[in-house]
Amino acid sequence: MKIKSWNIQSTKGCDGQFDENRILDVLNMDGIAEVICLQEVSRYFEDYGGNDQLQLFKETYPDHIAVWGAALSWPGNQYRREFGNLTLVRNDLLLDYRIHPLPHPPAGGVCQMPRVMVETLVKDGGEVLSVFNTHLAFHNGEERFAQVRYLTDRMSEGVQRSIKPDQKKGPGAYEIQKNPLNYILCGDLNLTTDSEEYDFLVTLGNWNDAWTALYPDTVHAPTCGIFDADQWKEGPHCRDYFFFSPVLHDQLVSLMVDQKTDASDHQPITLEIRENTQ
Repeated sequence: MKIKSWNIQSTKGCDGQFDENRILDVLNMDGIAEVICLQEVSRYFEDYGGNDQLQLFKETYPDHIAVWGAALSWPGNQYRREFGNLTLVRNDLLLDYRIHPLPHPPAGGVCQMPRVMVETLVKDGGEVLSVFNTHLAFHNGEERFAQVRYLTDRMSEGVQRSIKPDQKKGPGAYEIQKNPLNYILCGDLNLTTDSEEYDFLVTLGNWNDAWTALYPDTVHAPTCGIFDADQWKEGPHCRDYFFFSPVLHDQLVSLMVDQKTDASDHQPITLEIRENTQ
């Protein structure tokens, strides 16, 4: 299974132009992934191209189910303006999904926007895999740390539910579903490998960094700042990741960063995992 993650900057390239076609060209270049996790998807925001990007992806990927997580939904001149994360899952793989609002504590004097995590539960052989697609706070470290803790709590809670099933069966929505034991967290996390948030994830958070697991002797490939020196004055560095729960380790195959495209200020990253055969 291939899982692709990309902050598409609402289809704005490093040349300042909004171009949905080159985003799609890059997404489809090496075949269509079973799961596609996108951040910074926009609907009817004039500042972000003015079009309905959710509808664009729905029409482009008819064999996938679009799970839309609007972090905000504001009135507009004709249509509601929305901004958030989109996960596309191949029709035969999607089992369930949930949209999680992330912690948004007030922080005076800095820019803030609401953030969400899109959780999709997908078939992985005979098991269930939970994929967290998110985009964490940029301007406020305390807010970002609270969001990292929230994501970790959701994974920990889910693992406990899987290994200690105590739900009583009931009708309708009380029907018992199989809970995921394996978790993947991906997206533009807006943190660097030397940050407190990263350290929390890989220590107390019990998340594993897929790049470090696969390529332990190699520095993370940069995922932003390669082509856009105006926004990223620190130059090329990594802000986009795949983390995974420990049980998933033996299923990892590869993690690739496309460092050639300038269709966004971030680079697309692709994780390949083997099917769970247990």
